[in-house]
Amino acid sequence: MENNSASDSFLSLRKPCFNSTNPIWLASTVSIKRNIEKFKFPNKLDVERKKQIINLVGKDHLSPPQLSNPKLLKAEELSSNDKEFLTEHFLTTANFYQAGAGEAFIIDDTGEVITIFNLVDHLTFYTIDTKGDLEAAWNRVVRLENSLGENLTYSASQKFGFLTSSLEQCGTGLEVTTFLQLSALLHLEKIDSILEQEADDSFLVMGMQGSPTEIIGDVFAIQNNYTLGLTEEKIISSVYSLTSKLIREERSTRDQIRHSKNPMIIDKVSRAFGILLYSYYFEPIEALNALSLFKLGINLEWISGITEEELNRVFFNSRRAHLLSQFTEKISQDEILHKRAEYIHKALNNVKLLV
Repeated sequence: MENNSASDSFLSLRKPCFNSTNPIWLASTVSIKRNIEKFKFPNKLDVERKKQIINLVGKDHLSPPQLSNPKLLKAEELSSNDKEFLTEHFLTTANFYQAGAGEAFIIDDTGEVITIFNLVDHLTFYTIDTKGDLEAAWNRVVRLENSLGENLTYSASQKFGFLTSSLEQCGTGLEVTTFLQLSALLHLEKIDSILEQEADDSFLVMGMQGSPTEIIGDVFAIQNNYTLGLTEEKIISSVYSLTSKLIREERSTRDQIRHSKNPMIIDKVSRAFGILLYSYYFEPIEALNALSLFKLGINLEWISGITEEELNRVFFNSRRAHLLSQFTEKISQDEILHKRAEYIHKALNNVKLLV
């Protein structure tokens, strides 16, 4: 295991979201929370005890065959941009920005897994998947958790199962999240009634950054709300079931729009087309919202010259830290707004509006 500079580690990191081929289901994340017996929860530990956990577990990360060239990133050695990049890359709502001394991350070259130390629990094994295979993603983190568990004793009780810092997350400690781009349902104002009908209090429905009220880029995150009393299979099955229902509703609504050539959606897509091609600078939220409508236009065959997969790359690269990672020189806040516009203009150079 190497202790590299963050920048070097990020340059070699593969980006799974760039390989997403599903027009609606962008990605999924699966995580397992564990704590080590005889250690207090992280919020009750001083920095030195937290560092003991990193040293104790970090050694065992040398050998797992699941990891390709693992690297330890100590939070106090990361810049704010580095932490933002990790947050964006793994589509996590965890508070990486506040991570400091005694907290750390282990990543590998696949760009699919990250182990988080002492942020909320001692260990969070976390993976991102773009194939829509929740069970395979779960198995990936379980193998890693089992491998480290050979040399560790995780905190557990007969009554509550595995113990976590949050009572609702005890039991399996499993958190499953799917990220769906529900542009048609959102812009035809159908999404609220469908969620009210299909999503009970066992689910959290939120935006890409974890806000229940701010939906950015038309992306909805569907997550299990608790784990206590539920098996892993039940959690995965319930999240998959709701995800599948929402995808069916989105596809059906897109078909209706395609056949009726809904004038309101044509107008929204056309406006997004013009904004993306001709604006001089872009705030990130404005760019992501316009790109999601642009992508809907591609799916409806109203825009040519770029594929949905290529636009996914543009979408994820337009986020602040990913955009900054493409430059070696220091970019000011004013400059990055224009750099984002330049990047989008170049990516959309060959597109045509067909409606």
